[in-house]
Amino acid sequence: MSEIVFRKILVERFGGPEVLRTVRATLPAPAPGYARVKVLAAGVGLTDLMARSGDYLLQRRTPFTPGYELAGEVVDFTTADTPAPSWLRPGARVAAALTRMGGYAEYVTLPLWQLVPLPDGLDPHTAAAVPLDQLTALSLLDTHGRLRPGDTVLIQGASGGVGRAVSALGAARGLRMYGTASAPGARKALARYGVEFIDYRHEDFEAVLNDREPGGVQAVFDHLGGSSLRKGYRVLAPGGVLVSYAASGRPGRMVGDTLRAAARVTLLNLRPGRRTALAMVPREIRADHARYRAALTELLALAHTGTTAPQITTAPLTEAAAVHTDLARRALTGKAVLTTDS
Repeated sequence: MSEIVFRKILVERFGGPEVLRTVRATLPAPAPGYARVKVLAAGVGLTDLMARSGDYLLQRRTPFTPGYELAGEVVDFTTADTPAPSWLRPGARVAAALTRMGGYAEYVTLPLWQLVPLPDGLDPHTAAAVPLDQLTALSLLDTHGRLRPGDTVLIQGASGGVGRAVSALGAARGLRMYGTASAPGARKALARYGVEFIDYRHEDFEAVLNDREPGGVQAVFDHLGGSSLRKGYRVLAPGGVLVSYAASGRPGRMVGDTLRAAARVTLLNLRPGRRTALAMVPREIRADHARYRAALTELLALAHTGTTAPQITTAPLTEAAAVHTDLARRALTGKAVLTTDS
């Protein structure tokens, strides 16, 4: 097995999109239990922008390559003590959610347990948009929300990647949903899944829900932190749950805001009558490999049938800086995906 010379995006210092550089690197033969994967597409998320700027709690050092999700083709692999699955072979198309950043690259080395085969015919560009957002949505709905058909939920930032994933999965599960958003076209996009739109620029979601759902909602999914946590907790029905994930915070203060949000969620959970929870998907993936593979297999199948297929916008890997700029300006439609197509 020879070394592979490839390109990747590197952040050598924290800053704006201009710090994203294309560099060349070398990938050695895989160690036992690992595979080399040719990346066909890598998903772009808000966590990538936060990490690039130095505001992401889980990526505090440079240099690093952003990206938590990808789809690609297996180049080669080396087995360890356990036999490789029957589908694993060179050329097999796979998707993966990473527990450490590194997806913005032409090639990566990943542990075999992290690879999940794509359904035949699923576009790898679509597949790359599935792992992180939809695994997070599944964690919110099932692991922490414990929701049943007919339950009512509030999705904060419903037009974002995770918000759209929760909306699609929630519709498939028969949930009643409200969603806060302000992005252009959000009302129409959310209506596709039956989500009642709340324009947070002109409406107070607490007042809206107190009027329309006087008995409260069964779950609130929050990535904003701050005062929205307290207000979200107040609109819960008895026995309801507030789930916080990836608190966005204020530019330049996101790490502190994230820690304060986590502390606030923990303190709210000490009150009787309602629950709170923190969803940390990378940790959940590391804790239960089999559950991760089963969940991602299910989500890829749903995307293949069109049930939860995300709308995507693609751009070449080398244009990562432009994609970050457009994403920060909310100038993109759907999920951003970087491709390595020739």
